[in-house]
Amino acid sequence: MNSLQKVAIFLFSIGFEKASSILALMDNNEIKMIVPEIQKLITVSQETQQSTWAEFEELGYKENMKSSEALSVIRLLFNGSSMNDKVRRNSFR
Repeated sequence: MNSLQKVAIFLFSIGFEKASSILALMDNNEIKMIVPEIQKLITVSQETQQSTWAEFEELGYKENMKSSEALSVIRLLFNGSSMNDKVRRNSFR
C-alpha cells in the first residue's frame, strides 16, 4: 500500500467531519491527488483500518488533535513535505 492509499484510508477512518476539516487545509495539488484515492475506496477491511490507524498513531496522531496538527502527521508519510512534492520526486526516479 502506498502513502496516498494510507492517507485515503486514514481520512476514511476518522470520519467525514474530521476528514473534511483536514482536506480544507491541504493545497489544491494535494487534494487533486488524494480525492481519487478516496473515491477508489469501496470497502476497507477492519484489519486494514486498524493497521493504518496504528501507523498514524506511531507518527504521533492523537484523536484530539487540531486539523492542522493532523495534516502535519499526514505529511510525515511524505518526509514532512506536501504530498505533491514527494510524489513528484518519486516520479522522476
